[in-house]
Amino acid sequence: MNVNVAMTTESPADFRESMSASFRLIPRIETFPKIVSFAQTPVGKLVLLATFGVGLWASNIDWLPLTFALLIITFIPSKRRLLVTICTLAFIFLVPLIHGPVPLSIVITFLQVFALAAVFFWCAVRWPRSLYGRRPIIFLLCAFWVFIELGTILPRNGRAYILLWQFLFILSTYIWFIGYSLLDANSPNHDNFALQLGVYSPFWGSSNTPFPKGASYLRKIEARDAEQLAVTQLKGVKLLAWSLLIFLGLRWSNSFFHDYLRIPTFAEALKLSVQRQPLPWYGCWAGLIFSFFIGLMNISVTGHRIIACCRMAGFNALRNTYRPLSSVTVAEFFNRYYYYFKELLVEFFFYPTFLRYFKKSPKLRMAAAIFAAACFGNAFYHFTASLDFVRVYGLWRALMSFQVYFFYCVLLAAALTISTLRQRRKVHPGFLRSRLLPATSVVLFYLLLDVFGSTEHKYSLTEHFRFFGHLFFLNL
Repeated sequence: MNVNVAMTTESPADFRESMSASFRLIPRIETFPKIVSFAQTPVGKLVLLATFGVGLWASNIDWLPLTFALLIITFIPSKRRLLVTICTLAFIFLVPLIHGPVPLSIVITFLQVFALAAVFFWCAVRWPRSLYGRRPIIFLLCAFWVFIELGTILPRNGRAYILLWQFLFILSTYIWFIGYSLLDANSPNHDNFALQLGVYSPFWGSSNTPFPKGASYLRKIEARDAEQLAVTQLKGVKLLAWSLLIFLGLRWSNSFFHDYLRIPTFAEALKLSVQRQPLPWYGCWAGLIFSFFIGLMNISVTGHRIIACCRMAGFNALRNTYRPLSSVTVAEFFNRYYYYFKELLVEFFFYPTFLRYFKKSPKLRMAAAIFAAACFGNAFYHFTASLDFVRVYGLWRALMSFQVYFFYCVLLAAALTISTLRQRRKVHPGFLRSRLLPATSVVLFYLLLDVFGSTEHKYSLTEHFRFFGHLFFLNL
């Protein structure tokens, strides 16, 4: 009898813990059967789209064409993938006309980039067992690098120079999208190029990092029936609501901490250090912490909005940023902070290295793969994303001025390697030792790492070390 009572009786402390665990600021509406059923009706779909459109309007973007595109895809789900391509092309060539005329040369350059992508894709499909077909990404990135080098040696202000750099700037925004389509080319059920084109910076938004990966990923996460679509769209509305809440918190944080309390940003504190007028150690820490959390909120707002739109289009994509502050290891934080960038590094650099080299030495194999991704791949991605500096100052000077971020990549790769290979000790009971202290140490590591996370080519590595010293009372 006592055993039964112990199993069925809940203490007040347990009751409070269960209540706090079940409390959600935004309810899980996708789990309510009546709401899911309503969302499958024409009226329910219109209500969801109208609610989502209001959220987009509050996000200060081109909400009307985006809502219209989602409306069409929602009511014609059988043609979803084809409509995604049509809407993406419309957002490239037609929607910008809302803000003014687009030069014909820009339109032609976009078509040239897409034609080049089509050639790369066709060759990979046509000759899958050739050297190119087995290593299409290497050929793509090498061709991209050759174009960059060619751009640095052509006579400046010539027509060829101008057209090549215009081509390069647009190609740089699509290079990783093209890469994902090349990875899909060898799949037995790959999409044709028309559908691949739909995820080249899709209409729901993206950065140079594909959100959410390529066509093969969309095939896996596409809603297969009306119920799945309803659940996915309800999750999209929730995620957009989260984006708006974080956006409001971001505005309040900037207003209160930066404008009212006069806490500097990291960039401002670093500039004062370079000018030999450093802030006190606590001012440097305040600026670093403030910028870290502002950056986290910014990436959450943008990523949540993009993935919310993707979900409204019928694709149940994972969040880009998901509770990174709860991470208890360096590797876990890296996975949670910017998921789709991490996936890009894994797909293009980690797996090719891991599957081909050092197979007889598991630890060396893992370390080499991590360095290929988090160090080389990370540096290559960010260096090629700053082509304007290369165009103005030349390739060699751009490489030399990128020393700070190269150093950042080395530190990050080393930390990820240690975090991955280290056998974690037995988890201690209790929230303090099992979660809070490990999570705090992980955040502290990334805070200090951010001192060297600059890609702006402004200051030397020595200046960043000088600021690092100010954090620990050292006036270097």
